[in-house]
Amino acid sequence: MTTHFIGFAKLIAIVTVTGLLASCMGKGIINLQSGNADATQTWLNGEDSFAVPFVWHDGHIIIEVAVNDASSLRFAFDSAAAATVLFDTSRTKAVALDVERPLNLQGRQVNVVNNGVIRVGDLELSKLTFIHVPIDQNPLFSDYDTAYFDGAIGYDLLNHFNITILFAERSVIFSKKGKEDKFSNDKWVKLPLSISGRIPYVDATIKNIDGVETKYAFVVDTGAPDFVYLNEQLATDFTFPAESFETQTQNFDGKHIYKTSRINFFGLANEKFQAVAAHDLPHFKDAVGVGLIGSGLLRKFDVHFNYQESYIGFAKNKLYSNNTDIDRSGLVLEPHRLGGIVEQVAENSYAVELGITATTIVKKINGVELTEGNFDELRGLLSSEAPYVNVCWQASGTTKCADFKLKDRISF
Repeated sequence: MTTHFIGFAKLIAIVTVTGLLASCMGKGIINLQSGNADATQTWLNGEDSFAVPFVWHDGHIIIEVAVNDASSLRFAFDSAAAATVLFDTSRTKAVALDVERPLNLQGRQVNVVNNGVIRVGDLELSKLTFIHVPIDQNPLFSDYDTAYFDGAIGYDLLNHFNITILFAERSVIFSKKGKEDKFSNDKWVKLPLSISGRIPYVDATIKNIDGVETKYAFVVDTGAPDFVYLNEQLATDFTFPAESFETQTQNFDGKHIYKTSRINFFGLANEKFQAVAAHDLPHFKDAVGVGLIGSGLLRKFDVHFNYQESYIGFAKNKLYSNNTDIDRSGLVLEPHRLGGIVEQVAENSYAVELGITATTIVKKINGVELTEGNFDELRGLLSSEAPYVNVCWQASGTTKCADFKLKDRISF
């Protein structure tokens, strides 16, 4: 399980309000309000499309980008990122930034940066305004050792290019607008896509309290790593299951407690998922939708975004299954330079018996060292049906190994 869903969906609204309250609005605030209308986009490839590979890390789609004079940076491709964000990390400390002004973002001091140049594959975005977040103001990372990606980008790409995510192949395809023939065949299910506040929404179905399939709008959020997130208070005539467990999360929306369980049904793109892992987010506020569809569910498809023609396409891929796993360990494990850091431990987990606490560094799972390349795969073993996994951890200068017992945390 990860608690790091990025939480940028409402960032642009906060920036807008903050900017309006400012005594003198600079061009950066105005540019952010307009969705970077003053930025330019240059297509540098001789073909109509090109591919950029991605890696999975902590449930995020990580692509390589260049920002100003720094290359090989790691950005999350986050479809709900209404503004581009650069984090202060060990890789970005030396990036030259044209800072227009500081900005108070829900009590955190961030910077408005102008004249940014961001290159993704054979695309170059210039005259871009983005948000820079210092390391001591970043709710996702406690220090440079835990800052495993350098920023996030979404709307500034999606608004100008058609983008296809081939989840099984771990590839993002960028295309010029108007090249749509291959998305009209029987493989693809095309659904209306609405854009509100620079956030994409699609309709999906869940069953209400009477067992009737009911349609609700959800954010399509590749920056949310798990399966389904919703606020039961927003979904009329829907009740989140009583049997659940709680986890604390902290992101740009603040620090909150959410519940995890399984809802009995979720319908998307003509597919019907049963016993779906879901989170209830009581703090989630939205005038359009009731929740988020995260990359855990999206990755069962190839997904095509077309903002120009207002649709999204889904095609089942080889990763497709009805399974949606839930953590069986009671550990919240996040990436760290030395392996994985335990951020939270459930009171009734086997970790308590072993003496594993928050801030413990997990070095190996089933004898394999945790690295950037295998973190998601190894952490996924904590959600497996196995009776136990072998875990090696480091605390107080010593390394210990033991068989860690796994157990179901909900019975549904």
